[in-house]
Amino acid sequence: MFGERQIVAVKFRPHHLMPALFLLLTGCAGLPKYLPRNGDATALPKMARPAGMTTIPWPRARWWQALRQPALNTLVAQALAHNPDLREASARVLLAEAQVTAAHSRLLPHFQLGLAFTQQYFSAQGLHLSANGTGNFYTELNPIEARYHVDLWGRDADLVRAARGRLAMVRAQAAQTRLLLSTAIALHYVALQGDTQLLREERRLRHWQKAALQVAEQAYRSGLEDRSAVDGAKVTSQQSSQRCAALVAAIAAQKHALADLAGQGPDAVIDVNAADARQPLPDVGVPAQLPMGLLGRRPDIVAARWAVRAAAAQVGAARAAFYPNINLRLLAGWNSIHLADLFDPGNFAHAVGPAITLPIFEGGALRAQLRSQNAVFLAAQDHYRATILNALRQVADVLSEAQRLQRDAAALRAQWRSQRNQWLLQRSAWRSGLASRLPSLEARIQLQRTREAETVDRTRRLQNWVLLESALGGGYTLAHEQQTKEHDG
Repeated sequence: MFGERQIVAVKFRPHHLMPALFLLLTGCAGLPKYLPRNGDATALPKMARPAGMTTIPWPRARWWQALRQPALNTLVAQALAHNPDLREASARVLLAEAQVTAAHSRLLPHFQLGLAFTQQYFSAQGLHLSANGTGNFYTELNPIEARYHVDLWGRDADLVRAARGRLAMVRAQAAQTRLLLSTAIALHYVALQGDTQLLREERRLRHWQKAALQVAEQAYRSGLEDRSAVDGAKVTSQQSSQRCAALVAAIAAQKHALADLAGQGPDAVIDVNAADARQPLPDVGVPAQLPMGLLGRRPDIVAARWAVRAAAAQVGAARAAFYPNINLRLLAGWNSIHLADLFDPGNFAHAVGPAITLPIFEGGALRAQLRSQNAVFLAAQDHYRATILNALRQVADVLSEAQRLQRDAAALRAQWRSQRNQWLLQRSAWRSGLASRLPSLEARIQLQRTREAETVDRTRRLQNWVLLESALGGGYTLAHEQQTKEHDG
């Protein structure tokens, strides 16, 4: 056995001396007898389809455009062009591409030209008797210097595969950065739009609260109501003022966050389109191929899978380091201590032959390297599975929240209809002279508060949809892997 590879027995001949020597010496640096078992990745966990969920297509590449918000589209475009984190991810892709080129160069022969001029004076009592006490101008010209590494054991090929795997991983990580960036912008924009609409609703509420306070004060002065009605109206009015101030601060914070994500300063002008409660919300559901489709549509899963492949290739390269290393070298040129006769036929020099190195005793360095690469591979496998589980959990959490929000929305609609009927009855009684105006105003205030609750619920449902699109990969496809293969293949 040669390490862990089968060697065919041959008859000994003189020209077989070198291979036989290889077989003898490389046994001194044999592979370790024990390595942690590189177990296969376990099967993909199953995920039950939530009851009542419709089947929807996978997200599009520009999934946020489904919200039909021109201001949001502009913000995302600015962020994709100027966000520093995304530009940093793009720089890492450029670095990985350069590393692939560098790794692939090891498979090719290297050629260079050599030219050297050396002025040297030999001491009078030196070892060069014929040259002692003289100076010489040594010239060396090698038009051809070639070297080629013979990749008998596939180490260079494994390093190329590892570099390409890292490139694909980094590209997927850049796609994940784009996805997280667009998701964050959409979430902040929806929150900004919801807070802006909520501020309008709160200001309408203050209008009705001021009217109720005036009616309560008039009734108190007339002796029709006690002081508690006036005090209660003042408290609710003050609370509304505090909510308005809090919403103004929240709107400013959302704009600052959007400006930062878009690569701009806090003074940037952030436009927001008016919310339209009549516009239908995007559909919430699950694609037909869930969860298997997540393996190719979640960039974080794709990146984790490429990390496993790159780590496996590194293990192969570490194993190949136990075997002989062979380099072929070719040199042809002229050298002379006199420049005038440099090109004389007798000064032509050439050399060709292999340079062979083989590990005999490395103090355990090679075994440690192999074990460490194997540990990286095992960790990458575990990270891959953890990424899949995390993705499935995210989808399940978002779908569960979507079902809760749908129930809340239905309850709010029923509550609003009931309160509207109550307000209409109170208003009719006031206009007919059967009751004072205060109950009608209080019913109108309750109706307005329910309207605010519906605005909050709509914002949460939109954010839930954004999180679902992100959890499903945000339009990322396996075309990124195909692009990588075409670029490097």
